[in-house]
Amino acid sequence: MNFSYHLSENGECLRQPWKNCTALGRAYDLVRADVRAHLGLLQKQIGFRYCRFHGLFHDDMGVAHRRPDGTLEFHWHHVDEIFDALRDLGLRPFVELNPMPLALASGEKTVFHYRMNITPPRKMAEWEELVTSFAVHAVRRYGLEEVRKWYFEVWNEPNLDCFWAGDYEAYLNLYAASANALKSVDSGLRVGGPATAMMEWLPQFIESCRDRSLPLDFVSTHVYPMDEFAIYESAADSPFERGQFFPHHIRQVAEKVAASSMPGLEIHWTEWNAQTAVDRQTVTFMNNVHVDSCYAAAFIVDSCVGADALCHSLTYWAATDIFEEHPIPTTPFSCSYGLVTPWGLKKASANAFMLLSRMRGNRLLARSGGTSSDGTGVVVTTEGGLVHVLAWNHRAAGLPDGSPWAAGLLLSGLAQGAWIGTESHIKPGAGSAWEAWVAMGRPINPTPAQTEFLSQSSIPRQQFAHYKVEEDSLNLSWSLGPGEVLYVELAAAGHAARPKDATSDLSLLEKQLGQLAP
Repeated sequence: MNFSYHLSENGECLRQPWKNCTALGRAYDLVRADVRAHLGLLQKQIGFRYCRFHGLFHDDMGVAHRRPDGTLEFHWHHVDEIFDALRDLGLRPFVELNPMPLALASGEKTVFHYRMNITPPRKMAEWEELVTSFAVHAVRRYGLEEVRKWYFEVWNEPNLDCFWAGDYEAYLNLYAASANALKSVDSGLRVGGPATAMMEWLPQFIESCRDRSLPLDFVSTHVYPMDEFAIYESAADSPFERGQFFPHHIRQVAEKVAASSMPGLEIHWTEWNAQTAVDRQTVTFMNNVHVDSCYAAAFIVDSCVGADALCHSLTYWAATDIFEEHPIPTTPFSCSYGLVTPWGLKKASANAFMLLSRMRGNRLLARSGGTSSDGTGVVVTTEGGLVHVLAWNHRAAGLPDGSPWAAGLLLSGLAQGAWIGTESHIKPGAGSAWEAWVAMGRPINPTPAQTEFLSQSSIPRQQFAHYKVEEDSLNLSWSLGPGEVLYVELAAAGHAARPKDATSDLSLLEKQLGQLAP
């Protein structure tokens, strides 16, 4: 298979909605130095804009308290520490308004290892008081112009019993109280929801907000590839071709919002990742090899390119394996959600986002991810005289691996002369350290030498090549195995550096010293 481009055929820049937001397990995680270090690593190499997490109002944040007379008071010290940490990392909060502080809660039902209360408030007026006080404090501390740039999302996955002890009507009441509280502080504060699992409630929620004249600035929802087999028992029962469940629903939500009474709403996917299954029996959320292995790299690139024009955020859950839905994993790899392992190793997934972040400038698109049955694709962008090429081979889980994808690319419109191509290649054992760890025998406590080997294995394979452009064109070719991703930067060679002329410098020095002699 061969592709061709002329560099004058420039399209729009990639929107990169995946870059808009990253995620952590809960707010309190940000008190940990290792979590901040993991985010710092991702910020340096990728540069996300917002960060979302559960648990802002959890009791470990010390937010809500009862005075002796029964009235409420609110403390914001820990919240300030968390938001200040985000600011220092170049991130804005994508605020998730939850959970229910025990002082306000109507019950004791909780979820996760850290016991996040999921019950409605005893009095909705007290929840509204909490949200109002929070918004007022945020504006006073960070300024109205800044807080208007934040997003405020009401709750998390209220369509699931494990996250919300009320029904749809109870959620609407919670949303109304939250939205009215925020807008009472400033009409420019952005509020949205319903933050549902598996794309549920969206059209219904939009129409409910319209009918009740509730503020709604954006909609949010979640999807995981593995959700296919929460709905269908097996691949034979699913109406989707292998690998098409996820991209289908990204497109479908965009279509549903466009057809709604509020077609201009921003769409924020505030949770997704590479967790994949092949049938109901292989569904697992806490031990899923696809998030740690090279599989994630091509899946992420394919999905992000395919969704590029279909949403405003595509938030991969999560930045690091250090979070407490269950006890924090302690082994070098744990097949958990994060882009970075508990030991600080970047997974293939993190490297995929790093290479995606290099795709700057005007776009020339040959194959769009998420739409082709074979999952292969290539994108070219150009900016400032540099040409960026990204190619990938995503092979959906459940399909035979097949042969490597061999393809070529003819680029025309280049200036004549010497060019340098610098390549980064994610493959098993190079940019994907999972396979190296497995080959070692999965040591629980690697030795220093083993640890260094795993660290080196987490770096994509790097090499360069010289090209000669004689008739304004250049040929690239590649062969990519399943899951692999290749990035190539092309730059005109320019002039080579010249060594310093030590003899001339010495003669000049001797002459100057001679002039100083008596």
